[in-house]
Order: sequence, then C-alpha cells, then structure tokens
Amino acid sequence: MSGRGATFVLMYGGELKVDTNFTPSYFGGRSRPLHVPRNCNLEQLKFRILRALKYDPSKYSVKLVCRMPVGNEYVASEVEDDEVCEVLLCQAATELLIMYVDVEEIEVLGDNTNPPNLQRYETSCPAERDDVVAGPSRVEPVEELLD
Repeated sequence: MSGRGATFVLMYGGELKVDTNFTPSYFGGRSRPLHVPRNCNLEQLKFRILRALKYDPSKYSVKLVCRMPVGNEYVASEVEDDEVCEVLLCQAATELLIMYVDVEEIEVLGDNTNPPNLQRYETSCPAERDDVVAGPSRVEPVEELLD
C-alpha cells in the first residue's frame, strides 16, 4: 500500500443503526479493507467499492455512510457529494476509517429508453419535466408544452 492513499474498512451486508446523537452501530454483515487513491471523487470511490465487493457497477449502486471521529466519539456522516468525499479521503490517509456500505440494485425502467434520472424529474415538477423527458422530441421548448 502506498502512503498516498486512503484506507477504509468496508462494512456491508448488515444493518446500520444511527441513534439521535448520530452515533453509528452496525449489526451483522461482513467487513473488508479497501485502499484507494486520495484523488478519487465520489463516483470513482463508489465504483472502486462496488468492484472490491464483486458487484457490477453498471447494475448496482451504493449508499455510503462513514464513521467519523469527533473528539472521543464517533458520528455517522453520509457521503453524498465530492466535498464530503474529499474530507473523508484526507482523514483516511492518516487513520483507518469505517465505511458502511449499502448496495442497491439499479432499477431498470421498462424498455430502458427513458433516462435513469426520469424519476427525479417526475417528483420535482411532474407535468413539465415528464413531457420534456418522455415526449417525442427531447429538444422541444418547455413553453410550448405548457400552452
């Protein structure tokens, strides 16, 4: 292992519980060490984790929660963007961190002709986005669809 990377213990296949003070507890499952370069972004980290756990990254996604030291205690921190990922990678370069991994199968929508983020658009603004994304032309202006 290079000294320029970050090292995690991946906890997976079990159940994560977080109390009201954000203190994590993990029950069951398995563990595995993972060493990654410090220059990873969040998508690259997720890809490396899926590959390390023998999951196909095109068929599965992960939700990541890291156990972070705060004083003499630990808190759970969801890894949801590149900024949080960068902080974790810096911390994991100097000490071993525990990463709780929840692997989820990617849902395939019907005939797979719709983009994977269609659900997000439907929940944010159903009428306008649904027509633009699923309509006959993806370049139709939204104003025409509102008339």
